[in-house]
Parts: sequence; structure tokens; C-alpha cells
Amino acid sequence: MLTLSRVTVVDDNELHLTGIVKSLNQLRIGCYALLYSDDDVHDWKKLPGTRILILDQHLSDGVAVVGSDEVRFSALADVILKLICPDSGPYGLILWAGDPALDALKTFLFERFTDSDSRYLPLFFSVLQKSDYIDVSDGRVLDSGKLENDIKDSIRANSKMQALVAWESDVSVAADAVLRSIVNLVASEKRNLESHEEDIGKVLYQLSQTGAGAGQACKSPREAINRVLVPILSDRILAHDPDAKDQVSWRDALVKPTERPTLTAQASLNSAMHLSPARSLPDGTVSVRPTDLGSVVRFPHGKIEDALEGLFGINEKELRGGLFRAKKDEWTDCKIRLIQIGASCDQAQPKPGPLLYLLGIEWTFAKADGGFDDDKPSMWLGDDSRFGRSRPSRASEWQSPVLEFPYATQPGKLSVYKNLSISAPRSTAGTWSSVYRLREDLIGELTQEYARYISRPGILSLPS
Repeated sequence: MLTLSRVTVVDDNELHLTGIVKSLNQLRIGCYALLYSDDDVHDWKKLPGTRILILDQHLSDGVAVVGSDEVRFSALADVILKLICPDSGPYGLILWAGDPALDALKTFLFERFTDSDSRYLPLFFSVLQKSDYIDVSDGRVLDSGKLENDIKDSIRANSKMQALVAWESDVSVAADAVLRSIVNLVASEKRNLESHEEDIGKVLYQLSQTGAGAGQACKSPREAINRVLVPILSDRILAHDPDAKDQVSWRDALVKPTERPTLTAQASLNSAMHLSPARSLPDGTVSVRPTDLGSVVRFPHGKIEDALEGLFGINEKELRGGLFRAKKDEWTDCKIRLIQIGASCDQAQPKPGPLLYLLGIEWTFAKADGGFDDDKPSMWLGDDSRFGRSRPSRASEWQSPVLEFPYATQPGKLSVYKNLSISAPRSTAGTWSSVYRLREDLIGELTQEYARYISRPGILSLPS
């Protein structure tokens, strides 16, 4: 719950470790310090959020004297595997070394960490000497200011890492400002020992009600409060640049790609931006209810062929071949969904009456690159003939961006048909099963597309 330290220091000499920690404390830089021993390292746990990992090149005096580079580097690699949490983002490795073997260490780590383990690789490497900052004989601090400047110089030397760390700093400062603005909603003259905590609770209730709508404050407060605070946070991030004095150059960090991003990369980023996966919450509820605006639910009506005829007046062959235009061997991996659409104000202030759902088809590419497979043709990517078979767009169909679907092995898209809609009472829809939810940008676009589709005019005229 509390923010974790961004700097981790590992050394096998307790005096040196204490001296470096004191230097960082004088700079008001929080760190996590670990005294290395061959016995203790096996019990270490990962440290999420580490941005700078400071390692002694020689983590054992015996190894420093008689060990080969491979033996010494294996100890460093083991520490990295134990401490670095790859899901926490990038980090930089600073090596304490009087006679650094940095190039050899880089080669060793890049050969050691391959495939999925490549996530453990540092984004940058740097070398510093302890004797510049502490007395190595007794651990006494010599120059903490120089340590701060040299660490910053190490980060600045890699413009990509500098930009990412600067953005993280922007977010942290902006979050502080947002939290302060929440507290400031309680008038200073009303703050007293008896009611201060309760007053903050009232503010949180009002924020939740603002995000969810009248009478909905306690229904999903975390989501509702985020709906209010995230846009404010975004604005604060853009308006405040705590590292402006350090002249962070975002332009230097950019490298124009020479090739198109992979479908997998596109799907991963698009999904992070546009999908909220359904998951069970500790209180026994679910994060995405089937009645939520944008909820994508499993087809709930039993045998698909009979349900299509009864609900939409079409059979499965007409849906597959006439509307979706897929071959039988492509159709086997498709999943039929229902997507709840409507006005956001109806979501915030539920009124009596049925909810509206559109029929959708979730489909994936045969191969991650969008190409053809020997046994099964690939699906298409919009009208782009560079990726498999192209096809003309249809007014009745809306397509999502490339996405990563839960449990799917390849990226794909969601095709939604604006002419295939049904309505269901809230009590009935509430028994269905959600897969994920389309966030506001996508469901807003789909709702607007649907509104334009059903309101398009028809003009009578004699043929010329």
C-alpha cells in the first residue's frame, strides 16, 4: 500500500553498506539495503519498484581472489533474479568497482538472460567507485553530494531511462497534489479532532457519487472515485514538471522506428488502454458486472443456432458467411459476445427498463504476425491487405482496435453488428457472465456509431 523504495543497495561489507546508506539518507533518498552472504541470498524476496540497483562487483572476498569472471558474475545474476520484479518496469544497474569488468558483465548478462528472462536485463549500466563517497576503511561518509550528482549523471547518460524516471517523478508529484486537493475540500475552519477523519470520509463519498451517479456512491467506490480523480491526475501531470531544472529531453529519448510494430505489441498496449478484465474481488463481487456500460458478456442463450433465429432472425450460416464473411475453419476459434451499450448518464442514474446489447464476434489471427497459417487462413485487419485477406468495410459493422483477449493465444479484434441488437431486463442481464469491459473511449465510440446508424436518413428519388 505504501510506496516502495526505488533504490536498492547490495554489499557484502557491512561498513561499506552502512556508509552508502548514510550517504543516501543525507540526500533524503530512501533505499533498501541488503547485506550479502551466500547463505542469506536464497531467502531474499523480490523488491517491486526498484529503479536503481547498486551492486558490489565482488560479493565475496574469496570469489574476488580466486573466482573466475563467470563465478563472480553468476553471483550478481542470482541477486538480480532474486530482487528484481520484472513486472515493475525498468531499472539501471550501478556497479561498485575499483577495477570494473563492465563489458564482460554486460556480455555475461545478455547471454544469461534470454527469451522471457530478458525482462531482468537492466536498461542501463554504470560504474562508480565507493572510495569517492565513503572511507572504505571505516564506512565514514566523505561526499554525499558527489554521490547524488554521479547517480543522476548515470541516469542522464541514458536518455530513455531519464525520460521514464522523469515521468514517474511527474506522476508521483501530481498524485501528491491530487491527494492534497482532496484534503483541502474540508474547510480549514471545520477541521477538529473529533470530526476530521469523518469529514474526509464525506469527501470520498461525494467523489464516489460524482463518478457513479446519484445514489450509486457505495456500489463500486474504487472505480467511481478513479473516474473522477484520473482526469485530474492527468491534468496535474501535464501542468507540473518537477524535473524541469534537470532539462530532461524527451526528444533525445525518442527513436523513430523503421518497421511497423508487431500485432502482439499493438494488442498489448491497446488492451491496457481500452479493456478492463473481469475479475473476482475480495468481497465476493466482480469488477465488471454484466449490466455495466461497455460490459462484454458470454453469449447466454444456450444453443447458438436456435438463439440466433429466435433473437435476431438469422441463422449461424448467415451470420458467419453473410455478415462476418469467414470460412468454416476460421469460425471455429470465434466467440459470440453481447456488448452492453447506452448513454453514460443511464449508467450513472439507472432507470426502470431494459438494457440494450449488440451482438459481437471476438476473433483472433491465425498467427501473431497477422499472416497465413498452413492449416488455417488468417483473419483480416480492417481493410489492410498487408495483413492477410482484405475485405470491404460494412456500414453495419464496428471493429475494435487490435486487442489481447483473455485466454486467447493470439491478438485479435471484436466485430460488433449495429443491426443486431436485443434488450434485456436488468434482473435478467445481471445473471449473465462478464468477460471484460470496453472502457469509456471505445464504448463511447461504439454508442455514437450505433446512434448514427439507426438515425441515418433515407431519401426517395427517381433514378436519373
